Amino acid sequence: MTVKILDNCCSPAYLDFLKLVATTSDNWNLQFPMGEEITFEEKFLKLDIINHGIRNHYLAGLAMGLLIQIHEAGGQDLFIPQIRYCAISMKDKHRPDNIHIDHEASGLNSLANASDNFIKVMGIINSDWEEEWGGSFFHDGTSYYAKPTSFYIFDQLKPHAADEIFTDKKRLAIDFT
Repeated sequence: MTVKILDNCCSPAYLDFLKLVATTSDNWNLQFPMGEEITFEEKFLKLDIINHGIRNHYLAGLAMGLLIQIHEAGGQDLFIPQIRYCAISMKDKHRPDNIHIDHEASGLNSLANASDNFIKVMGIINSDWEEEWGGSFFHDGTSYYAKPTSFYIFDQLKPHAADEIFTDKKRLAIDFT
């Protein structure tokens, strides 16, 4: 599967509200990336919303609402709006991203290998994010930019990462499996 970008999936106000709720949460963690060789300095902040059950009911409702909007904006032939995993990550220029395949250490990857029914949907929730700030999406050797309110749909089992970020501003991205 090549990367698909769906434009204008939601209003900037919806993203602003989602960001407000996420940034006021006290459930951020430093669990990712996982692996024995990963140092603390390589970790980044992530807010689990749905991961082996619902971790935050309010954010789960907002995330499902967003996924339905993405589905209606052009995702009907690309995915069924069901959530196996959902989280928001926070990165800036001080945290270079690692090229990775999702869920390798969590066990979900083995489920994805058993079935081709898993895809990833991801987008930046900063409604004011500028392209020159970096943080685009790198997937399987190609870099893609999607403006706020646009979302990437891609194969999580191919190497991907966030491109370099050039600002101290925190870039928040939501991703769904």
